[in-house]
Amino acid sequence: MICPLHAWGDESIRSHGLDAPAYLLGASIVDTDDVDATRDVLNTIHPGAKKLHWRDLDGARRDRVTSAIASLRAAHLVIVGSPVALRRQERARAFCLRRLLWELDAQGVSRLSLEARPAELMRRDLRLVDALRAQRAIAPSFRVSHELPDQEPMLWVPDQVLGIVGASLAADHRRMAVLDAVTTVVRLADLDLS
Repeated sequence: MICPLHAWGDESIRSHGLDAPAYLLGASIVDTDDVDATRDVLNTIHPGAKKLHWRDLDGARRDRVTSAIASLRAAHLVIVGSPVALRRQERARAFCLRRLLWELDAQGVSRLSLEARPAELMRRDLRLVDALRAQRAIAPSFRVSHELPDQEPMLWVPDQVLGIVGASLAADHRRMAVLDAVTTVVRLADLDLS
């Protein structure tokens, strides 16, 4: 039996070390049979209910977390939109979410859980999903939900990957080399996201 693929997603804005700010939307894809083992690894490296957030980690902890993420049976997809004006973040998210959903659907993912946001912004995400289904850009069965990272450790994985990819965009490639084989980065450049 082929197990369904589930993805968990998060967002990040990167401006430090870049010529222009970039919006990153990423997803970590895990076979449903591997989710419990992945959660076990995450709870081992970060016991407790608080979100494991890349920006809160020092260099040594980032190295340990990067090794743990690389050990997971997961693939990662990151969509990078740039340049983006910080006041137009939602426009950048829509562009990137559209591409992320298309890519995930093409890879056989049936469900995406995104980190929860304010209610109106989650509704905006779901309206985009409905529009993509209506346009047949994604399968009608593709499901998108929003979850809290304090309740779902799987959301920690894309946060870490986005931190690593963001650093790589700013020319710090040492941790990205560890994830290169399991991470696809799609750049959406010059989309007038400013």
